[in-house]
Amino acid sequence: MDEQGIIEEQEDVFPDAVIEDVEGLLWLGYLEDTVDFCGHEFVIRTLRLEEEILAGLITKDYVETLAQAKAWVAAQVGLALVAIDGDENFCPQAGPNKKDYARARFQYVSSNWFEPTINYLYSRYTNLIQRQLAALEEMENLSKESRITFTASPDSLTDKADFIPPEIMDFLEEEED
Repeated sequence: MDEQGIIEEQEDVFPDAVIEDVEGLLWLGYLEDTVDFCGHEFVIRTLRLEEEILAGLITKDYVETLAQAKAWVAAQVGLALVAIDGDENFCPQAGPNKKDYARARFQYVSSNWFEPTINYLYSRYTNLIQRQLAALEEMENLSKESRITFTASPDSLTDKADFIPPEIMDFLEEEED
């Protein structure tokens, strides 16, 4: 069964608020959101660990400066962007090197946008991370609820005679008479 079939089968198990996010987590944590801001449409997504590490590498020149946090935010927003106003090729291509790609995204965001736009998109990115955590918690809760327990049930502690069908009990009582 594919991931879509699993989600359709389990739709009643997960709350409506997290079902799409749970589906995204089946794709190893990928979540996406469309953000409308100041007349523009931005599509953002969650980052892979490698991309977050690249954000750290391309912002290392700003470490121990007052701009360190701003550089980190701009790098993450640049890497999280999928499309701007429907254009997936909004940033000039920097070649196949991942570090050059990350640096180009960082340069694009930090050179072309003002801080309020970057901060707003970063806040929406952190919302995606929170949704990711909420979906993981729901999956963990489901996992805990579906575990098989091997503790004795109240029925298993009763005498075997309690499990004799009534017809047989009637027959046995007649034999005693």
